[in-house]
Amino acid sequence: MVALMALSIGLTGCVYYNTFYNARKAFNDAEKVRKEAEARGNRSRGSTNYNKAIEKSLKVTESYPNSKYYDDALYVLTVSYYQVGQYSKSERRAREILANYPESEYVKEAKLYLAKAKLDLGDEVEAMAVFEEIFQSDYSKEFKGEAALALGDFYYDNRDYAAANPYYMAVRDSLGRDKDKKMAQTRIADGNFEYFRFQDALSGYLQILGMEPDTRERYHALFQAANCAYRLQRLSDGQDYLTTLIEDDLYFDSVGVLKLSLAEGYEYDDELILAEKLYDEIVAEETNNKVRSEAFWRLGLMYQFDYDDLAMAKEYYDSTAQLSRSSDIGKEALQRSADIGKLEIYSQATELDSTATEDMIDEAAYTQYQLAELYWFQLNKPDSAILEMRYVVDSFPNSYDAPKAMIALSEMIREHEQDSLQADSIMRQVLVQYPRSDYVPQALERLGLLGTEADTGYAARYFDRAEDYVIGGEFIDSARLNYQAVVDSFPDSKHYLQSRFALIWLTEVYNSPGDSSVIFAYNEFIDSFPNSEWAGVARQRTNYRPPRQSSGAGPGDSADYIDDEEPFLDDSTPGAADTSTYIDPLEAVYDGPDGERLQLLIQNPIRTEEPFIYPTEAYQDRWEGFLYFQILLDFSGEVTDYVFAIKSPNEEINRRAEESVASMTFDPSRIPEELQDQWLVYKYNVRLPDHLR
Repeated sequence: MVALMALSIGLTGCVYYNTFYNARKAFNDAEKVRKEAEARGNRSRGSTNYNKAIEKSLKVTESYPNSKYYDDALYVLTVSYYQVGQYSKSERRAREILANYPESEYVKEAKLYLAKAKLDLGDEVEAMAVFEEIFQSDYSKEFKGEAALALGDFYYDNRDYAAANPYYMAVRDSLGRDKDKKMAQTRIADGNFEYFRFQDALSGYLQILGMEPDTRERYHALFQAANCAYRLQRLSDGQDYLTTLIEDDLYFDSVGVLKLSLAEGYEYDDELILAEKLYDEIVAEETNNKVRSEAFWRLGLMYQFDYDDLAMAKEYYDSTAQLSRSSDIGKEALQRSADIGKLEIYSQATELDSTATEDMIDEAAYTQYQLAELYWFQLNKPDSAILEMRYVVDSFPNSYDAPKAMIALSEMIREHEQDSLQADSIMRQVLVQYPRSDYVPQALERLGLLGTEADTGYAARYFDRAEDYVIGGEFIDSARLNYQAVVDSFPDSKHYLQSRFALIWLTEVYNSPGDSSVIFAYNEFIDSFPNSEWAGVARQRTNYRPPRQSSGAGPGDSADYIDDEEPFLDDSTPGAADTSTYIDPLEAVYDGPDGERLQLLIQNPIRTEEPFIYPTEAYQDRWEGFLYFQILLDFSGEVTDYVFAIKSPNEEINRRAEESVASMTFDPSRIPEELQDQWLVYKYNVRLPDHLR
């Protein structure tokens, strides 16, 4: 019996040892593969052997919890779990070693992997505390170096370069391997560059060149050294660094980028001819369109700001946009090209004589005002902007925008010429010459006079009072008096049309005569001002249609299909019989190709391949409003056919809107099944750009 027990114990120990031996062997093989890969600059972790080590070590910890190799198995699990990306399990096993085996030979390794696992789990504060403890304690050079790198990277990634530097310097000077030393030195130099310490950064980059850098490291060091030299006004040094790279065949693929930087140095040195020649070489020889577009972009800037040749600048900007329309410089180039195009339009001065109408004068003044704004905001020509704005003030004193031009002129003089006395004088003249203008509040605000005795006598004061009286419905007569004051005394005000509309609306809501006179008043308003915003509101209030049959789908059947043009009257309203024959101009839009009644689609497209851009050709018209289409969608929501039912007065607006609608895709899941593959009505809203408002 004793012999059998001894044999059983021996077999158990043999099985236990073999299990751990196999786990450790798999682990050692995985570590060897990983370290060799890292030495070659790869990131292979030998995950197959790590997984095998995990499997065998788990058998040890689960079946032999009291064995002398238990902490060995925990260590294998800690490292293996980390290397296969199971950071939570790695952290848990590391903590088990630290808590239960404080005398184990693996305590220091466990603490290092605890910090690494916490870092990868996103618990940076605790991870950095453990790394700092390792860095400050009596650990091996390898462990301290890894902790220093982690600490340096943490502070560097958070842009605290001063805090990162001591750790990187420790790696560079004593703790790191050769590749770690070069990386640390690069980070030190890059941090100084970000801090605008260009002399220190330059010294750092040049130091890398003496550390046997590889091809990539050498490129980065020399390229950044050139950038530092440029900023230190050591232009020839910077160009020498770049030339060194250009002449090295190893960097053939980067020659275009290097030449861009070399040409930039010529520009800094006012050697514009040499810079232009180099940009032309890039355009002619480079195959990378991104680099070519950058060269075109810089040529455009040179011709706009250095040569003042806007025609050539526009050509270069157009070439930039053609090569990289979606990039930042492509978008900027497109905008600059459009701005120069506007300059040509605005500069075509209209010859006015004694027969010029008020509208013609206003249009000419507004065009001139836009020209001045273009010089000021887009073309960076403040002197030209001031000159053109003075022309508006002097040549169109009776135009609607004359006081607006005076306010703008005042602000330009205040900012560009630093002459507050002259600026205030011009601003006060607005109150003297145009006391009833819509722009008086702006002048009052800039002079600090809002709320004083001077704050009166213009349309907005009456209009705002009228709006306040309407709230609550208790002072309707007072509201009517103030709206009427705007209509009677301020026919040129932007509040005029809304006040006229409001007077009809007040009658409808608070003093309805019980007949169709309100409808007729709205219709007269529509006829008089058909393209105004308030005519559209009036149409909605007077659009009467007979009730639809319940057998068919009608507007309002779903959240996306509602009729936003509800009838103003129904059968129970006095006067309904008198207006039932009224046919709104929009009525025909809802008649389908086969005579069916169409639904109104109210949802934004989920994709538009050709976005609408308000055409510069329509700036003088300043038209905005709704266009109406009948559209047919396929199963995916794409527009497959359309009818342009109601157009704008401007053909270019119509063309661009038509292209935009034809390229749209809507969300088919928001369309009821019974309405799919049916024609729908789509209202397309054209709005003026903000700078035209």
